[in-house]
Amino acid sequence: MKYFMTDIHGDARGMKLLLEHAKIDFSRDQIVFGGDMIDRGKESAEVIRFIKSLVDTYSNNVHALIGNHEEMMADYYRYDDKTWIHNGGCETIDSFNYSFVDESNRLAYIEWAYSLPMIFEDDQYVYTHAGLNLHEPLNMQSRDILWMAESDFYSIPRDSLLALTNNKPIVHGHTPVEIIYFDEVRLNCDMGSNTNSVEGESGLGLVNLTEMCVYVYMQGQKKIEKRKIVQI
Repeated sequence: MKYFMTDIHGDARGMKLLLEHAKIDFSRDQIVFGGDMIDRGKESAEVIRFIKSLVDTYSNNVHALIGNHEEMMADYYRYDDKTWIHNGGCETIDSFNYSFVDESNRLAYIEWAYSLPMIFEDDQYVYTHAGLNLHEPLNMQSRDILWMAESDFYSIPRDSLLALTNNKPIVHGHTPVEIIYFDEVRLNCDMGSNTNSVEGESGLGLVNLTEMCVYVYMQGQKKIEKRKIVQI
């Protein structure tokens, strides 16, 4: 099985419940975490600790990507850039200070998150946090793609994107959606965890790419729903 989870935003409880619900075997199944593990929620330290442990233990099957929130975090600690503080960083600072008492341990997790790749590719898909730049080779994409607006990404002609990826669809997140659509080229899997920017209740999604369905943890109701991915 192949799975994708993105934009967890500090919901360790929902993340673990979904992984258990799907009965993922990390020694056999593949899962890609699409970035924005942190911020907004209160459990960012546990999310990063858990995902790093999975990556370290199951390096062949578990992969993690950087998102724009991990980049903002690194910029705050490296350059004192306050952008992060105004985008959910305060909750992460509290979580890190509580969970990572040792400063060197805390900084090690921050450096790990910042050093994650922007793109992962397997035999079927290309995975990234927000989008791809059509005018850059796949292995030379700039960090601007971490911030790419969905409107810009979805304005790129389908054939042009497939030429860039060698006919592989792109699985991504970054922009919250209430329903996951697949246009045979792009699949946005951000269900709006810990945010009010989607219509209805916020949730965290675990996408089963093999069966083209998504398990959604409804954060307000604290329950899991199974939904089909809508192909258009």
